[in-house]
Amino acid sequence: MIFDYRGNPVKSADLKKELAAPTLSGVRTVWDQQVTGGLTPARLAAVLQNAAQGDMNDYLTLAEEMEERDLHYRCEISKRRLAVASLPVVVEAASDDEKDVMLADAVRAMAKKAGFRGLLKDLLDALGKGYSVCEIMWSRGTRWQPGRFEWRDPRFFTFDRTSRRKIRLLDEADMAEGIELAAYKYLVHLPHLKTGLPIRGGIARVAAWAFLFKNYTVKDWLAFCEVFGMPLRLGKYPSGALQPDIDILKLAVANLGSDAAAVIPESMMIDFVESGKVTGGDSLFMRLADWLDAQVSRGVLGQTATTQGTPGKLGGDEAQSEVREDIRDDDAAQLAETINRDLVKPFVDLNWGPQENYPELILRAVENEDLTVLTSAIEKLVDRGLKIEQSEVRDKFGFSDPADDAEILQAAGGQGQATAPVPPAERGEVESAQNREGAQATSPHPADLIADRLEIETESPIDRWLSVIESIIEMADSLEEAKEMLLAAFNELPAEKFAAVIKTALVSAEAAGRFDIEETGE
Repeated sequence: MIFDYRGNPVKSADLKKELAAPTLSGVRTVWDQQVTGGLTPARLAAVLQNAAQGDMNDYLTLAEEMEERDLHYRCEISKRRLAVASLPVVVEAASDDEKDVMLADAVRAMAKKAGFRGLLKDLLDALGKGYSVCEIMWSRGTRWQPGRFEWRDPRFFTFDRTSRRKIRLLDEADMAEGIELAAYKYLVHLPHLKTGLPIRGGIARVAAWAFLFKNYTVKDWLAFCEVFGMPLRLGKYPSGALQPDIDILKLAVANLGSDAAAVIPESMMIDFVESGKVTGGDSLFMRLADWLDAQVSRGVLGQTATTQGTPGKLGGDEAQSEVREDIRDDDAAQLAETINRDLVKPFVDLNWGPQENYPELILRAVENEDLTVLTSAIEKLVDRGLKIEQSEVRDKFGFSDPADDAEILQAAGGQGQATAPVPPAERGEVESAQNREGAQATSPHPADLIADRLEIETESPIDRWLSVIESIIEMADSLEEAKEMLLAAFNELPAEKFAAVIKTALVSAEAAGRFDIEETGE
């Protein structure tokens, strides 16, 4: 029997069913009512208070309508979601053990299937509302696979009455408390954006007041724009005028505002009074709307640099941009934790049973790292005995673990498959065997030894070059021959060509009987 992290047993019969699908009637109905229409400060305060006490329907509707009605809020909340959803997905094996690598490859293949990126965006809906739930529709072939992920309306769920932290599914079986979520069927993302109840941590709760006040500002702004530049129309009627005559004057004044045409009796008079200009009055509404938008940007992104950056300004804007990266990385870490708990572990358990160690899915930004410097550092550290897992190095470079039948890249001149590393306990025996074999084999030609040495020394400091030059001069029969050999050596760079020239010179000198190359080989 397999159990989820809450201790509930997994029922394979439920894995293929839609348990949280919407209905035309009942507690999970698709019909809802508007909240933002006629929203007032008193109404908004009641909506937020009811949500904190467990009645979340109006608040969740408000959070959705805010994204539909306020372009700035929609833009900022989308930036925060996409900053995480677009991060590269990395799957790290628990170790270099063959089974751990196999599990990591299986999870990596699952994460590359269509629909996974959409799952990330759906779960990040929790940033605005406080929580998000996606139902996993499992399919069974050679193994259990998530066939698709269905985002479920957060209004289909509620929190338990005791702690108000545990998500439950609304159902006719329990209209008040809801029912327990089926094991391995849901991904439940509860981002820790604020200490306290999850429903009080959504960004929509913070941005709701700015949304309300901006609505008032925009309405007043539009009313101002409607009459801006138009003079005040003042109608005058004589004393003792009858009501029908007064009504005619009202109609005339109104018509002048709409079509600039009116007909009035000769005894009546209309004056056009120019309103005095108030300093800054024409930009008051825009400044207030921009200020409210800036507060929303700070609440969503933690900064305003990416929306209101000052051209040519560096220091302040760069510092604010770093804050946004901190928020992105925290969102990514929390989302990856949810996926590892509610998707990676169920996927492994259903196919291979519970494991002691599980692969880890990570959403990690690509760091601007100098891979050349990293390669050099790894080479030196490994030469000095530092043990580094191959999987960690592959993850750094974004390489996947090679398959058994894959064609492996090798160093130039390499033959066959790469040799497996020798365990330390066996290394002494291997080295002893190699020494015995070497004693029986023919010793390499001394010219090859010097040539190999010079291949290394061509990249060494200048004092080693001087040593090489002295060796060439000693090998020459005359000064002219030494000059020719030196000129040829320097013209024949790179190193391997230079070494070949030296080897030829040594052999020629030996053939001429100038010296015994066996004595010079070292």
